[in-house]
Amino acid sequence: MQYPIPPRTNQAFNTFKTKRLRPQNAGLLFERYTPMIEKESGDEKREALDKIVEAAKQSDTALLADWVKRWRALTIVAHAEPFTAKTDWRFVTGLGRKGVLEVGFTFHRYGFPILPGSSVKGVARAYARLALEMQDPDDKDAPPDFTAVFGRAPQKGEAEDVAQAGGAIFFDALPEKNPVLVVDILNPHYPDYYNNKGAQAPTNWQSPKPVNFLTVEEGTPFCFAVGWRGEWNDEAKRLQALAVDWLKGGLSELGAGAKTSAGYGYFTSSFASTTTSNLGKTATGTSSGTTDSKPDVSPPPSGSPKGLNWKKGKVSKNQRRVKATDAPESVEGLPFHKEHLVGPHNWMPAGKSEVEFAVEELPDGAERVWVKKSYYPVE
Repeated sequence: MQYPIPPRTNQAFNTFKTKRLRPQNAGLLFERYTPMIEKESGDEKREALDKIVEAAKQSDTALLADWVKRWRALTIVAHAEPFTAKTDWRFVTGLGRKGVLEVGFTFHRYGFPILPGSSVKGVARAYARLALEMQDPDDKDAPPDFTAVFGRAPQKGEAEDVAQAGGAIFFDALPEKNPVLVVDILNPHYPDYYNNKGAQAPTNWQSPKPVNFLTVEEGTPFCFAVGWRGEWNDEAKRLQALAVDWLKGGLSELGAGAKTSAGYGYFTSSFASTTTSNLGKTATGTSSGTTDSKPDVSPPPSGSPKGLNWKKGKVSKNQRRVKATDAPESVEGLPFHKEHLVGPHNWMPAGKSEVEFAVEELPDGAERVWVKKSYYPVE
């Protein structure tokens, strides 16, 4: 029987069949051929993940390259201009999916990690809500641009015909080259407390139970694209560009995938255009906020007043406040705690210990704290 599949896919399948090779598709191993686990042991699960990591190193890179080319051709037809962004640190996708290894991961059928288009849309939508200071994204009085880009579902008591599909098309995000997988660890210290939903106190005599999970190595370039459905006119171009800006803001400031509150899933704030010449190569964008905790050197946020005194600041442990790096620890023997609350949303670049910030004095005596990449007013 003949199957309508791409030539490179057919070649890979025939090579595997004729040479009787063991599967080197990391996704297939993870979801269907996980090594036998005879005991409920963290060590055996770790060994299984290590084998999947090794398989990923031997995956067919030509399959990925061909898929990225087909993906890009599709995005261009949808009026998209693909761009690449590098992971600022490790990246996790599909952690909540169920499986024999206790934690999940999202693989493409060819065995490389992807961020589904629905997740990409969610990142852009979350950032748009913050940028537009929206409380309810499904409110019938939502800003027209928001509804035009993301659509709207009918609320309780509304007729079905008020539903509207968004014009933006958010494509799956693909790695630009074969990514390196890394086994990471989650180490809950109070398993009895978590397993019993707080019925047992988090006491020190409980034994930690390490949980291993897969991540994508930092510095991995991913391809993103936002297309547009319907008539392609000046208004559609404006809205599509707005959707791209929201996506880029979400990737660099909110993060994508799982464990963003712990610093996973953030992408660099410099984005490179993906063209035919650089497909399959490393993205040219460079990070302005890296894991060695260098301060952000991005330009002042749009809308910030001129003449503000920008300072290097230390981020508090709870990621909610910022304090000038050169602020004294004490004044005349008394502790000095001049910290500034960064907005009602408690936004702060997770996983980073330093930022650049400025404080604007408002007429009513309140402060507005501006952080490079984003800001929120403090009422």
